[in-house]
Amino acid sequence: MIRSVAASFVARIAVMFLTLAVVVMITRTLGDEGQGTAALIQLGVLLIVSVTNFIAGGAVVFLAPRFAPRDLLLPAYLWSVMVALGFYALFSIFPVVPEGYEAEVVLLGFIQALFTFHMQVLMGFEQIRKFNIAVTVQAAVLCITVASGFYLTETPNIHVYVNALFASFGVTYLLTVALSIRRFRGAKQLSPKKALIELWKYGKFAQSGNILQLLNYRSNLYLLERLMVNGRGAVGLFSIGLYAGEAIWNVGKSLSLVQHARISNSNDPGYNRKLTLSFLFLSASSSLVLITLMLLLPERFYLAIFGAEMSGLHRVLEWMSPGIFANACSMIFAHHFSGSGKHSRNTIGSAVGLIALLISAFGLIPKFGVAGAAISASIGYSAQLLAMWFMFVRSEKIAWYAIIPPREWITAALNDLLKRSKK
Repeated sequence: MIRSVAASFVARIAVMFLTLAVVVMITRTLGDEGQGTAALIQLGVLLIVSVTNFIAGGAVVFLAPRFAPRDLLLPAYLWSVMVALGFYALFSIFPVVPEGYEAEVVLLGFIQALFTFHMQVLMGFEQIRKFNIAVTVQAAVLCITVASGFYLTETPNIHVYVNALFASFGVTYLLTVALSIRRFRGAKQLSPKKALIELWKYGKFAQSGNILQLLNYRSNLYLLERLMVNGRGAVGLFSIGLYAGEAIWNVGKSLSLVQHARISNSNDPGYNRKLTLSFLFLSASSSLVLITLMLLLPERFYLAIFGAEMSGLHRVLEWMSPGIFANACSMIFAHHFSGSGKHSRNTIGSAVGLIALLISAFGLIPKFGVAGAAISASIGYSAQLLAMWFMFVRSEKIAWYAIIPPREWITAALNDLLKRSKK
């Protein structure tokens, strides 16, 4: 297990630095407005994928080891086509993505939905190494193609980034098909109709929570665009704060990647509880260290990296730091519930966080701008953590203080993880 977590963490770190390189190239070449446009394009892609994941997402992790993955392929692909077409019509009515990029965003979302399905199959069979290879290759191809486009083009623009996304997503799709193809051999067990019913049964609650969580993460981007005069530049600045949070969340994501796969394949509630509490402590403590280091770096350090147009970034990070910590803890609870099939609790937690975020955002963004968005993000993430913590304590029938283990329990938990890694 330790090796799996370590490998996932290394992959996440690699992806983090590659993503950082892409962001730096965009901000230094196209400024805060260019970064804002890139962030809104990403938002559109993520919205499409979040809806396709009702059928082709987390439910695949749970069902792939229990049925033949080939049974799940046709429903997942057909659903992805339908969702992509629906969003093309939706984007022509509601200006969610930058004007003129509707078709590109829809096609990108469709391709990502397909390779996400294959990655979920890999996760279902605990093929974590292959999963890590895919996410790392995706980030590497994106970084290389963005660099080539920006530095080999006389007049670089945002189209370079869009073309790089197509290259990255296309390569990743072919790679994930190759990595997962042997899992699609064997006799069929379910009809397409039955497979669709099973996918919807397990996916509806899980993905409802995931969509709400996506809105928790990204809705401030849209609100900044609509509620501020210099909305696009504000989106660019706030998105850097989000990337900082996602960089710190790499520890929790690496832990939860293994946690979700293990719990999905376990029928032992006691083991699942112990695994979750161990990973909660590791995610919380490591995130606290990283947040402290992030805040100790001066403003001039960030300006030297991202450019002078990102002035005020340190203040944004200060206001976002409580929320970054809260979400690092929330994701461990979320993967405990999703791995245990209790998806409705993630939906409730995400809904609580989103309501808190939206109420605060509409009051804070018009008055305080990007700082208001950062404060509202922290309010939303903290509200979600409180809801998740309350539901975990209730469902596991433990005292509220049991999630903070004593020193000797922490030592015993780490020793247990080390023993399991040697098996």
